[in-house]
Amino acid sequence: MNKKQIGRNIQRIRQVQNITQAELAEMVHLSVVHISHIETGASMPSLPTLLDICNALEATPNDILLGQYCTPDIEMLVKENPNAEPIKQEDKLLMQNIYNYLKTRNKKKK
Repeated sequence: MNKKQIGRNIQRIRQVQNITQAELAEMVHLSVVHISHIETGASMPSLPTLLDICNALEATPNDILLGQYCTPDIEMLVKENPNAEPIKQEDKLLMQNIYNYLKTRNKKKK
C-alpha cells in the first residue's frame, strides 16, 4: 500500500463529492492539517481513521486502498441496464476516468 496513492484516492473521492478538507475533517473528528497530511501521503491513516473516512465519503476500503471508486452516476448507469453483460471493475474505472475527464473539460470551457 503506497500512502501517497491512498492519499490521492481519498482526495479524488472527496473532490468528486464536492467535500472540502475542512468538511471531511469535521465529519471524522480530525484536524484539517491531519487530513491534508493523509491526502499528500505525509502520513498513513490508522485503520479506525481509514474506516471513518470510508464512512464519511460513503466509500469502501477497496475504493481507497485500490482506487476502485466509481461515482454513483457510473454505478447507476451500470444498474439501469440489467440485460447488459456484467461490466468488469476495470471497465467501470475506465468509464469513471472518461466521465471525470469530460467533467473537467466542460468546466474549463465555461
